[in-house]
Amino acid sequence: MGKGKGSSLMSRAASGSPASDYLIPGENIKWQGKPSAIIIMGKGLLLTAFALVYLVLMEFFHNSNDDLLILTIAALACLLMIVTDRKRFGLIGGLAGLALLTWTVLIDDSLAWYLYLIPLVFALLLLIINYIYLSRVLFVVTDQRIITRYGIFTLRYADTGIDKVQSVTTIQPWYERLFGYGDVFFATAGEKGGIDYESPGIKLMSGGAVSWENVGRPFEVTKIASAVIHTDATPVMVMNQPEGRMSPAEKLDKIEDLRKRGIITQEEYEKERKEALEEL
Repeated sequence: MGKGKGSSLMSRAASGSPASDYLIPGENIKWQGKPSAIIIMGKGLLLTAFALVYLVLMEFFHNSNDDLLILTIAALACLLMIVTDRKRFGLIGGLAGLALLTWTVLIDDSLAWYLYLIPLVFALLLLIINYIYLSRVLFVVTDQRIITRYGIFTLRYADTGIDKVQSVTTIQPWYERLFGYGDVFFATAGEKGGIDYESPGIKLMSGGAVSWENVGRPFEVTKIASAVIHTDATPVMVMNQPEGRMSPAEKLDKIEDLRKRGIITQEEYEKERKEALEEL
């Protein structure tokens, strides 16, 4: 029964299902959201605008008396594409536009109009990919877990138990504050196990952390997550209770649980375990 239910959850996770389909029995959603749309889609929209300017200018280049001005603005549009996206589509589209512009000037001949569409094609590709990406990314805080889903062609899913989260940090530079978004980081108890949703795969980060970038109203998210974490916090000083209130067997079970959850160190575990064994 349990195995069938687990398989059903994994199947729905792989299909990009809504947050409610990731919940386990008795779990409740406290907050869910996505990265800021203006940030994810903004780059593609800028590239599209620059590519359209380039296309119009190059189409009318030979029918104008202001050749130098047109070429200057068209070259500037290509450079802005490169600056906007220096790693992928903006770089390729901008360089392609500059190459076509250079050919037109040096050969002094008008190329086929559809060749000037190349920068626009790359801009639209980025716009479409970012739209698909935005539709798949999901951030969720429940009363038991921190859930992250992301991906474009391959959907990736990861969750971290609330009991593993040690702290929540918000970073919001001034320019992000203007648009109301920022980054939220969940520091975890494990040595490894966090994910960065912008990486090609699940990125294991030293020290353990879950990174949510470009989150709208990040301080609100931090407040909600912190409330859940503090509500579910487990007292650490249980081993310091007076003798007689906890049997040695119960004490062994308790310190084993605390060790597994990362609340006490291995050294503290060995010390308390030795004392409990001596009491048996």
